[in-house]
Amino acid sequence: MTSNENAAEPETTTTSETTETAEPTATEASAATPSRRFRDGPHLPALVVTLIVTVVAGLFAGTYAWAMGDPQPHDVPIGLVSTTHTPTELATELQARTGTSFVVRPYDTEADAEAAIREQVVYGALVEEPDGSVRFYVSSASGASVARLLEADAPRLEQSIGRPVTVIDAHPLGAKDPNGLVLFYVALAAVVIGFVGAIQTRVNAAKLTLAGELFWDVVRSVLGGFAIAFTVGPLLGVLPIPFFPVWGVLALTMLIAGATYSFWRVLIGGRWAMLPTWIVFVLISNPSSGGAVAPELLPPFYQFMGRWLPTGATVRAVRDLTYFPGNLHLEPYIVLVVWLVASVGLFVAVRLFRYGPGAPGDILHTWRSMARRPAHAEGAAGAEAAA
Repeated sequence: MTSNENAAEPETTTTSETTETAEPTATEASAATPSRRFRDGPHLPALVVTLIVTVVAGLFAGTYAWAMGDPQPHDVPIGLVSTTHTPTELATELQARTGTSFVVRPYDTEADAEAAIREQVVYGALVEEPDGSVRFYVSSASGASVARLLEADAPRLEQSIGRPVTVIDAHPLGAKDPNGLVLFYVALAAVVIGFVGAIQTRVNAAKLTLAGELFWDVVRSVLGGFAIAFTVGPLLGVLPIPFFPVWGVLALTMLIAGATYSFWRVLIGGRWAMLPTWIVFVLISNPSSGGAVAPELLPPFYQFMGRWLPTGATVRAVRDLTYFPGNLHLEPYIVLVVWLVASVGLFVAVRLFRYGPGAPGDILHTWRSMARRPAHAEGAAGAEAAA
């Protein structure tokens, strides 16, 4: 009996331990609380997304309303050819009568003033001839919103100089684009389709290698740029574009937008990559582009940013190619190339670091593991020294 009782003791102990283990711990008990279920369930991320969308919706409406709702002209450059008025006199008189600040630049001849308009140094020019006639040149192609402003100021110009003023549009827009908005829509299409295409490619072809991702990014951008240029040019005849150069600019813009999203995707993950991409392109780059409203009519922040962001560079490049082919500016192309090198380069670097060149799988390195590396190295060095 003693032997049997002793043999049974381990079984009794095991049963007791099993019973104790089966009892719910304090942590497990708390898991049943509503707050814990909310945190671990699908409603918390849904709430976070809802709050973010709410904020972004307000920012979206506010950004476009602030930037383009009530354009206020400031420091609008115009030219002056005159022997009776100085630039300072004309600028002071115009500001007093119109409330608009002008930067008046003097030119010796009418040809010089017209050249400045072609080079988009000024938006218009007032030319006083020796015979008493006065012509006011504007350029709708340089900025329809500014051209309308200058035309509206013509009666006040007549009051200022005391003579009739004839308004001449030196560079009119196309008949099918009287408001000059097609330039903006073309750039907008390239940007939005550029990053939306990258999103759909990553979601529906998730097993592409790095080389495969880059290949399809280029193919998608080339075909998308072709579709946009062909539609507004040869197909509809809305914009009198030189087809091949504009196709190249739009393909470049699409590639930049897609690479920017792809960089954020490998950096912070696919869940949130859309957010910074949307902020950069839709909330800042698009309204500051100068396509819908000329830069001199935008708030100072947008006037400055539009010059260095892809949408503004695309608008300026397409405008030059379409309406001023003999006076191309280098700056928009430099901006686009810098964005291309930076966005593609950062995407490739982070993609290689975190996933390697193959199809995305397990993350090879995280930023947290990088932060721990120096500590591990110091610990290993200390252990070797102690040994």
